[in-house]
Amino acid sequence: MVACRFMASVILAPAIVMMVTIPAAFAYPDYVWGEVCATEATTQEYGGYWRYCISIGWDVSEYAEGAHGASHVSLVLELEECLADCGDACFAFPDTIGMSDGVDGCNVYFYAELDIKGDPTVPAENPTVKFEPYADACEPDVAGTAYVCFYSLIPPEAGDSEGAPIWIKFGPYTEEGLVTGTPPSCKGTAAVGHSTWSSIKRLFR
Repeated sequence: MVACRFMASVILAPAIVMMVTIPAAFAYPDYVWGEVCATEATTQEYGGYWRYCISIGWDVSEYAEGAHGASHVSLVLELEECLADCGDACFAFPDTIGMSDGVDGCNVYFYAELDIKGDPTVPAENPTVKFEPYADACEPDVAGTAYVCFYSLIPPEAGDSEGAPIWIKFGPYTEEGLVTGTPPSCKGTAAVGHSTWSSIKRLFR
């Protein structure tokens, strides 16, 4: 499994983490990109879960059809088999799952939701985890970085992973990128407490 290569400073508020700068290695000419890191959850509230944290970057400032601030980002996961066993219980989302920089340097706070049938606002039919900013005075800019974390009973795939597609919606437009690292996978064999997905899913039958 890929080791975690980025860190975030924790704000002393429920499940809020500070935004970090995306390493230079991610500065390739895509509209959205990122890296996901999986660790075993260490808090009692999320015992038995994996904690997935994603550094996300985007830049649509030179989009040919016109630049708009990001409205949300959706991570696409091939989890149909897993979700058939445990559904929404496969995931847990704190009220605030992370933050990004916003227009004029303000802080944008995000919440997350699982759509088992896919995010209907982007061309994705597989299950998606959507990261959406709270509606307040601070909005994401046309370029920025975010750091978000969520929890899942589904373990990451051991060894090399192909990553997962990620979509950004900005104004009426959508574009696809890639999240590298270790997303949740039905092929996951890296275990929490020596469990595998095969043993976890028996709890839901």
